[in-house]
Amino acid sequence: MNATPDRNMVLITAGVTGIVTSVTMIGPLLLDISRDLGIALGQAGLLAAAAAVPQALFSPFSGLLSDRLGRRPMIVAAFVSVGVLSFAAALAPGFVALAAARFGAGLLGSLAPTSLMASVGDLFPSERRARAMGWFNMGFSFAAIGGVPIMAAVGGALGWRWAFAAIGLVMLLLAGSVWLWFPRIPPTVSGTSVLATYRAVWGVPRLLNLLGANLMERSLFGMVAIYLPAFIMLSFHMSAVGVAPVLALVAIGAIVGNVLGGRLGDRFHKPGIFVAAQIVSAAIGLGLFGARLPFAAAVALAVALTLCNAASRPAFLAYGSDQAPRQRGALFGLIALTNQSGLVIGSAVGAAAIGGGGYRGMAVAALLQGALAASLALPLLRPPRA
Repeated sequence: MNATPDRNMVLITAGVTGIVTSVTMIGPLLLDISRDLGIALGQAGLLAAAAAVPQALFSPFSGLLSDRLGRRPMIVAAFVSVGVLSFAAALAPGFVALAAARFGAGLLGSLAPTSLMASVGDLFPSERRARAMGWFNMGFSFAAIGGVPIMAAVGGALGWRWAFAAIGLVMLLLAGSVWLWFPRIPPTVSGTSVLATYRAVWGVPRLLNLLGANLMERSLFGMVAIYLPAFIMLSFHMSAVGVAPVLALVAIGAIVGNVLGGRLGDRFHKPGIFVAAQIVSAAIGLGLFGARLPFAAAVALAVALTLCNAASRPAFLAYGSDQAPRQRGALFGLIALTNQSGLVIGSAVGAAAIGGGGYRGMAVAALLQGALAASLALPLLRPPRA
């Protein structure tokens, strides 16, 4: 890549890291928030949903706006809104005000991820798009191993209000950087009704297979992300501190998987990579949760599972970006909705599996979800009818 694509990719990855950090950083701060505001820890936990739920529900509409108003204005508006509302959260006098600031940040922040994802399709040619999607996805891993721990350290040293102030400043700096250096991508849809836009999107061949496969893949990912730490801790009698290095290795596995998946996606058949990766992920999940493994083997399989699952994403998203170029934002809005829905389903499936059969029940759930994701994607292997 030359300097301009490199700069665009850095801005996209940094933007994803920032917006994901702003939503997920609440976890390490909950205990201090509950003590400072005099509320129960369970009530403080609602602050996570206060940002995540509106971001998920508004994602399809943010894609429509992105197609009509352009990518850069939506990204800048989202970053400025999250930055200002993060400062408002830092100054919140009580729980209601803090929840309102988090809700607003989630709602307006939803303008960014879909626009950033669609901009990858706009800025990078098809033969390099999977690698670019890999860097987009790495923003989630960078938030997990960098952004959230940094905000937790700020909160631990200076107090939770300073953590919100810090992320607010970061988001405003990102907004300025995008405004100055991110290319202006003209609106891809003009003079077209919302109904016509969705009619075009629903005309994409095998769209339900695309969305269904994504839903199941995200469900498997969500189940593993939520329940893997507890599985390692209970299986090997470890504390939260002791399991942290394992989770860092798992996050590194996700980063490697995104790099590998991007390179494979630019060389081989994109849906084929997704199908193969999901079949392998299902088998690894069955072995990880179903067999009684020694510690080293369990960690190795956990890293392999995360790596393999992550490797399926860049090619799959690059394939999606080719399906409706003029309605790319609207299509990615639907994909973003299935992303969030899959995480919800994965958490529920994991809870039901553990309740019904312990972690061996989760082994079966991992197998079924990976197999279903691959099965739903199988029709994508065939070229669409002319």
